[in-house]
Amino acid sequence: MSISSNEDRNGRGQVDMSLYPPFIRQLDAKLPDYTREGDIEYPFEEITGVGDENRIRGNWSNKSDYLLAVIGFTAGVGSFWKFPFLVFQNGGAAFLVPYLVMLCLAALPMFFMEMVLGQFSSSAAISVWKVVPLFKGIGFAQVTISGFFAVFFNIISAWTLFYLINSFSFSIPWSNCQNSWSGENCTLGTRIQCREMNGTLLVNGSCIVEHATSNETTVIPLHDLDSIPSLKYFHNDVLMLSKGVDDFGTLNWYLGLCVLVCWIAVFLCLFQGVKSSGKVVYISVIFPFIILTVLLTRLLTLDGSISAVLYFLTPKWTVLKDLHVWGEAAVQAFYSVSCCSGGLFTIASYSRFHNHLYKDICLVLIVDVIVSLIGCILTFSAIGFTCFEFAIALDKFHIRDGFHLVFVFLAEALAGVPVAPLYAGLFFIMILLVVHATQMFVVETIVSSLCDEYPERLRRNRRHVLTTVCALFICLSIPFCLSSGLYWMELLTQFVLTWPLVFIAFLECMAINWIYGVDNMLDNAKWIVGHWPPCYIFWKILFKFICPLVYLSILCFLWLDWNSIEYESYQFPYWSILAAWGIASLPLLLIPIIGIWQFCIAKGSITQKWWRVLYPDDAWGPALAIHRAEKFPLQIPEARRLLLPPEVEIASSQRDLQENIQMNGGGPLTGARSSEFGHQTDGKSIRSTDVKSVGATINTIPKFERETAI
Repeated sequence: MSISSNEDRNGRGQVDMSLYPPFIRQLDAKLPDYTREGDIEYPFEEITGVGDENRIRGNWSNKSDYLLAVIGFTAGVGSFWKFPFLVFQNGGAAFLVPYLVMLCLAALPMFFMEMVLGQFSSSAAISVWKVVPLFKGIGFAQVTISGFFAVFFNIISAWTLFYLINSFSFSIPWSNCQNSWSGENCTLGTRIQCREMNGTLLVNGSCIVEHATSNETTVIPLHDLDSIPSLKYFHNDVLMLSKGVDDFGTLNWYLGLCVLVCWIAVFLCLFQGVKSSGKVVYISVIFPFIILTVLLTRLLTLDGSISAVLYFLTPKWTVLKDLHVWGEAAVQAFYSVSCCSGGLFTIASYSRFHNHLYKDICLVLIVDVIVSLIGCILTFSAIGFTCFEFAIALDKFHIRDGFHLVFVFLAEALAGVPVAPLYAGLFFIMILLVVHATQMFVVETIVSSLCDEYPERLRRNRRHVLTTVCALFICLSIPFCLSSGLYWMELLTQFVLTWPLVFIAFLECMAINWIYGVDNMLDNAKWIVGHWPPCYIFWKILFKFICPLVYLSILCFLWLDWNSIEYESYQFPYWSILAAWGIASLPLLLIPIIGIWQFCIAKGSITQKWWRVLYPDDAWGPALAIHRAEKFPLQIPEARRLLLPPEVEIASSQRDLQENIQMNGGGPLTGARSSEFGHQTDGKSIRSTDVKSVGATINTIPKFERETAI
């Protein structure tokens, strides 16, 4: 790269000062314009090879590792236990209309924003808030919520592992009522029991059994789904469920061992950071798709499955007039991409700087929608088979979302399939891998965020940080293995892991789009990719005006739609609900506390303090010097020597110098600070102009140390 000028140096030409960092403008540099003639070779950073671009922090080994990691983190277990229930309850295929609209209005903007900022700064959830230091508490809140998610997903993994181990038998335990935990009212399907007793099945679902010896006729009524063996197994054997949230009961040691095994698996997968987790995703993300295809193919061949899929996917367009349906669609769309928990910041931060993220975002969202639709078809085919076995009409069948859908209903449906242990084992392997992929990057978010925020102390000891985090979460997970664990999991699901994320989304949207500036954020995206996203004006309107209103609407919907919590026939006591609200508010309290702390430690007057906490930190920007040099080449010493020949003059006026003094704290320049600007202030007045040659006094430009990573 060399300097050239198309205009005369005597002031006739306009210099593009955007190519130079702010301190050059403060020094009133008389610089000619220049044109790029090639890239500067930086011997200290090699970004064209096959190794890591960021050699201190590391990168994904290749693009496929990164894409599978994002898909594994976003396409979670909610596609199997929440989305099918919403489609079932809210008009079948018609629910896809509000869902896709809200996916574009609520999920896509936040997904885009977090991916851009994470990749641009190569920083995880806490350090990325150098962009607006006043809101650094959002990063700590996201890490805290990730801790709750880590415990939550670990318990789900432990339950799944427990089911998987017990699937390895010739007769899976929840397929019959001949067990110690079955109870007296445990019953199989009406059709199954009627067939075993050589009875006649009626249209209303009842069964008539004629006894030839006594000439008596017995009528077996339609059975309640609350008495099926899979529900008894889940409550009495897996959970050892107590009578209430305050009845802690006993510890299920088998479940505790499953918790320990799942945490050891997470530790081993993250031992080498993204290098090891990037290889694990080839199993934890690709293999579930293979299993899902096998299960879907098998279930669609069972009796009643095709008719159920067609029945439940039939659109009921009248639901589009119901605002409650739109609210449910907005909530599900927002949660479906796993935003605002810090995971997207972390995953994107390990990408190469010029990775084309526009295509990645579109691909991930399309895959997420496809997985949700496949989960619907899988669930509806299982409903059809279950209704056939229990002789229940499709319009009279009701399901529940959450744990009940996966561990009770789908487990019961697979128990009736021929070669049930095989398909049940495949199903729980799929659920285990899906949950493990999400949990793995939730823990990586916590570890990377701490190491990025305190690099001097923690980055070299990353494995110690990982060990400490896993050990801490093992201790926090064990209490959920008590008999009351399910009730506390319900409280986490209803309170802690729901509305706080939407509240964070609103604050994050306001901080980035209104304080940092939506134009700056889109410019960052252009710096990464090379061009702005299509429909630039649409993105500006969406980020600045539509998104805040959407997030406030979702938040109001969640608060106004709140009802008393119950599980089965158990009503949660009022004190437990207050405790859940308190736990949910705990991460959000960190936002004002840390914001006040950031303001207090900022230097300068009150005005300067506000300036420092509302404007990006000096360290904000690309992590690598070679990428910073693309926009601000004079920040790099090697680039300065090439760009500024000795004949270029810098005129420093007294006014500019005094402004520089005020920006750096308001005191006089003495000692080393005065020598940086080439001035002497020992009792002598500063000359109005002091013209120096850059070649003779190159130190007149403040020094910017070259870094390979911030």
